Amino acid sequence: MAARALELNGIATTLTTWNAGVTRLTAPPRGTFTRLARGATIGQPHNVAQQRRVLEATLALLAQDAPLEMVRLDESAET
Repeated sequence: MAARALELNGIATTLTTWNAGVTRLTAPPRGTFTRLARGATIGQPHNVAQQRRVLEATLALLAQDAPLEMVRLDESAET
């Protein structure tokens, strides 16, 4: 996985996903997951506030040492 190679070279990585089950199998160094649909991984279209929350929470993980457990964000199509 590219993230592991970057981490070995001192570059922190993070990701966000809607499919935590599959993503956990790859054991990313840091990551968040939501209950959002495919194609709206960081938020619903035109929902700038939701997109900002997901992006800021995901990027905040870069300040923490890896590996971390995946972080579940309370974001869904209804929020």
